[in-house]
Amino acid sequence: MSEPILSVSDLAICFGRGRSENEVVSGVSLSLHAGKTLALVGESGSGKTITGRAMMGLLPAKARITRGQINYTPPGGKTENLVDASTRRLRALRGCEIGMIFQEPMSSLSPFHTIGAQVKEGLLLHGEKDDRTARERCIETFEKVGFPDPNRAYDAYPFELSGGMRQRAMIAMATICRPAVLIADEPTTALDVTTQALILDLIQKRQEETGMAVLLITHDLGVVSNIADNITVLRKGRVMEAGTARDLLTDPRHPYLKRLIDAAPDVDVSAAHNPTPSSDFIVEARNVSKTFTSRGRGLFGVGSEKIHALRDVDLTIPRGETVALVGESGSGKSTLANVVLHATKPDAGASLTYHCEDTGKALNIPELSGTELTRFRREVQVVFQDPYASLSPRMTVQDILAEPLAIHNVCDVAERRDRSAAMLKRVGLDPSHLGRFPHAFSGGQRQRISIARALMLQPKLLICDEPTSALDVSVQAQVLELLDELREEFNLSYLFISHDLAVVSRLADEIAVMCRGAIVEQAPARALFENPSHPYTKALMAAAPDPHPDHKLDLNAIALGAGARPEEWPAPYRYDRANPAPLREVDPRHFVRMTA
Repeated sequence: MSEPILSVSDLAICFGRGRSENEVVSGVSLSLHAGKTLALVGESGSGKTITGRAMMGLLPAKARITRGQINYTPPGGKTENLVDASTRRLRALRGCEIGMIFQEPMSSLSPFHTIGAQVKEGLLLHGEKDDRTARERCIETFEKVGFPDPNRAYDAYPFELSGGMRQRAMIAMATICRPAVLIADEPTTALDVTTQALILDLIQKRQEETGMAVLLITHDLGVVSNIADNITVLRKGRVMEAGTARDLLTDPRHPYLKRLIDAAPDVDVSAAHNPTPSSDFIVEARNVSKTFTSRGRGLFGVGSEKIHALRDVDLTIPRGETVALVGESGSGKSTLANVVLHATKPDAGASLTYHCEDTGKALNIPELSGTELTRFRREVQVVFQDPYASLSPRMTVQDILAEPLAIHNVCDVAERRDRSAAMLKRVGLDPSHLGRFPHAFSGGQRQRISIARALMLQPKLLICDEPTSALDVSVQAQVLELLDELREEFNLSYLFISHDLAVVSRLADEIAVMCRGAIVEQAPARALFENPSHPYTKALMAAAPDPHPDHKLDLNAIALGAGARPEEWPAPYRYDRANPAPLREVDPRHFVRMTA
């Protein structure tokens, strides 16, 4: 094998000094070769990101390299140790010879500048003098990374693009100078599985075009199996195992890697739920539509348009069961959840009923007020996607858990503390941590606190809005297992929202697949996995990454169902907005939106 373009030898990185010194990376060694992809794998806190940032000379102010070398050998050039490189030299390398895709594009892109201006800046900083030539190269790069309208993307601001399109802009920015090395830090974590698959394919195509070496930083072994040639596994700043992707994924030796592989979500058809039919519904939603009006430009909102977030949705949630809503961002999942939560009012003509078990009353959700609304709020709780944003950083865990009890005037202060301690223990955390603040916990622990808070009022229905998408795969598996245990223990009903069918396969009794505000397929979980019918459902299943190297993503199936517009779906599934096809029963309790 040829000499590596970038090699790291015995790297150690510390925070602080003296007695407070904390070594977060210890003795890490790895090599990047031209045209190859090395995956740096591990959970949050393993040292992956800070290792990648060290290669770019982008360490935080309190971090420092205490030993080791980072040797960069450009094609046809001399080897230099980047640890000793000057700030000026590192600035010359960044973007030009070593590019980086950051995890969250919305926080990495300036909201005040157009996408074109931000991507073009790299060219202008690294030698391009002509603004027109720089624009032409940007447009050409936008076309290569898959923007449907490169000229429009050039003049767009980040907030005008979807998450997938913003990530494409980040890839364009990182590769426009044709770097020899690309560092991709969790480039697909926050994306839908279908968008994730297309982004991975895009990175590979750019690699084939330019011959660059890629360092992929991720915790997702399903992603790794589809793109990596070699793997280095990190845990607590140390290398646990390293080798070829095939060897490590098919014959792992270290217990930590085995645990990561076992935790990777996959669809187990034999284990999927097949519940008996039930007529005891906790929620019934019929003919639910929701239309928003975009803010137009000019006087009186001229140019505004109507956005149909939901279109004639029918959904029932049997008591004690889990109904999963699955679809990409923008499909209407969260809007439907907000309507059920009484947080958003549906369009006229909708019927939304909550069946109260204790009183036997059927409550009309959109018209709830007074004591009935208070009861509804107690019995229907929500767990949000991001535990970092949903917990107040100024409140202790004790205050967070006791707050719902205080709002609804349940029990006295002493009992609130006892209940908080008991619930914290039930979700797997130490009651002695009640006095801590959220920042002292990991992402998985924060989500457990969020679940504990949602359960403090002993609800009947729990709405889980992407509760595991921001978590490592092993933590994700633990949270899903916890939710399954809690459902049995507290006789809960779940409305579980996700973009990943592999995640819901562990929990769901029934699955409704949503696209463009409409349910396109609905069935018991096992029936859906055994016989998916709609091309969009097939695309979601094909896009779920599998950690086995022989199970590659089927990009053709993904493009047919998720890449194409609904108007381009094959007959009889083609979607006509003016005259949408009905849901038809193709098998017992299995419905598909299609023409006759």
